[in-house]
Amino acid sequence: MEQLDIFENILLDDIVVDRFYTEYKNNTEFKSWLDGFLPEVEMCEQQEQHNPWHKYNVLGHILHSVEEMNKLTIKYNVEDMDRKMLAMVMFFHDIGKPACHITREKNGEMIDSFFNHNIESEKVFRRVAGKLRIEDGLVDIMAKMIYKHDIFMFIKDFPTKNPYWKTLSPEIVAKEIADLDTVGDGKKLMKYLILVGMADNLAQNEKMTGDSLRMLGKMIQMV
Repeated sequence: MEQLDIFENILLDDIVVDRFYTEYKNNTEFKSWLDGFLPEVEMCEQQEQHNPWHKYNVLGHILHSVEEMNKLTIKYNVEDMDRKMLAMVMFFHDIGKPACHITREKNGEMIDSFFNHNIESEKVFRRVAGKLRIEDGLVDIMAKMIYKHDIFMFIKDFPTKNPYWKTLSPEIVAKEIADLDTVGDGKKLMKYLILVGMADNLAQNEKMTGDSLRMLGKMIQMV
């Protein structure tokens, strides 16, 4: 079996975290293949996330988010080819975090932050898409979802005066669908992007994500 086949099989497994670490730590050929074109994986394994929102290091969060996505795509009856695409999106959504890492003070505590990591993650994905044999028609779609995966941080399901937040509305959903229309079927991709947001939240600190998951549930019903 080719290393790419092993990688794709891992990403669609029911136990992504265990399968990945088993291969990465024990299969030297697989690790050499992956590190050879994607050194960011090892960087993510070394990158801690001392932040209230997270309970895993970056690679741990990534792998748990893939596992959560696989559950969601079954729940929402996503087609097999799209399940593979979404699992891959989750693998890359935070891959650029180590390159964007800073330590800053917030509310009297020092925390890890990763501003603009979505931009770096998209760059990494585009760099290696050919190595992963991603179809040309999917590259822009996947890159768009990686770039936009954090938009839900700024959408709330309650009125807000915060200048950085928006209140969930049909107009906001329509605007995002129109943007996704530039790369594919905007309505379907909006549903998928919401699943990305859900999987991302489900792999974070559950004490922090209740409001976000509630909003995402409302949003997918609107779509």
